[in-house]
Amino acid sequence: MGVIKYSSEPTLRDPTLVAGFGGWGNAGEVATSTVDYMVESLKADQLASLESDDFYVFSVNRPLVTVTNGHLKSVDLPRSRFYFSTNSQGSDIILFRGPEPHLCWHKYVEAFMQLCQRFRVKSFITLGGLHDEVLHNEEKISAAGASMDDVHKLRELEEPVELIDYVGPSAIHSLFLAKTREYQMQSISIWAHAASYLQGTNYKLCSAIIKRLNLLLNLAVDTTELDLSWKLLEDQIEGLIEKNEQLKLHVEELKRREQRGIFTPQTSPTAKVIRLDEFLKQDN
Repeated sequence: MGVIKYSSEPTLRDPTLVAGFGGWGNAGEVATSTVDYMVESLKADQLASLESDDFYVFSVNRPLVTVTNGHLKSVDLPRSRFYFSTNSQGSDIILFRGPEPHLCWHKYVEAFMQLCQRFRVKSFITLGGLHDEVLHNEEKISAAGASMDDVHKLRELEEPVELIDYVGPSAIHSLFLAKTREYQMQSISIWAHAASYLQGTNYKLCSAIIKRLNLLLNLAVDTTELDLSWKLLEDQIEGLIEKNEQLKLHVEELKRREQRGIFTPQTSPTAKVIRLDEFLKQDN
């Protein structure tokens, strides 16, 4: 029995699979939130789900339970879902959202490759986010390709991306790049660099990734809602920075650097962290 359960069998034309993974490589929640936004904007339908048991340590990524007045209502295991949308102008798209697996990475990747073969996926794009020493109003996007043709495509984008130079610990994205190359699929990984002093959904970076996906895939996903959400937050972020001396000094030091941002995970938090989602709760 396969680890992927299919709920639909659409006929898709040269689809691209775009995957956003939660966990280690999801700073600013940009990977999962970008996919969520695209699923909603494209009115995507559910395609399949991926079984959790083989890939997750539940004592690390614990199931969520709902208990009401002593009555157990539900137990929700980590959810991994595939969605699909047809695009009259360009290629169709499959969207994936789920937590990065803890175990059996090769088996996990092979399950994806079976889905790709089933629907004749032409290209594969992974999305990621990392906390970095950048400013909150910067839009730093980096990327890597599985082949030199993919790298060339990244160089040609009207919305710029920086090509990654990096040696260090890997997320599941790198294994996908290697595996899709074996299957002779086009494949790239796009990463957004989130300010280390921000926690919560970074709408500015979600918008930035979608603008690049629009160019790569000939889509027309409107980012107005994301842009407006960020605009509402930005003034409040500036106000908090001005009031907190440690954070203000940190931001001023970043501004003085000739080059900000390196492709490496943030190892130590700054003295003050701004929690973006708290602002949204206040506004509501």
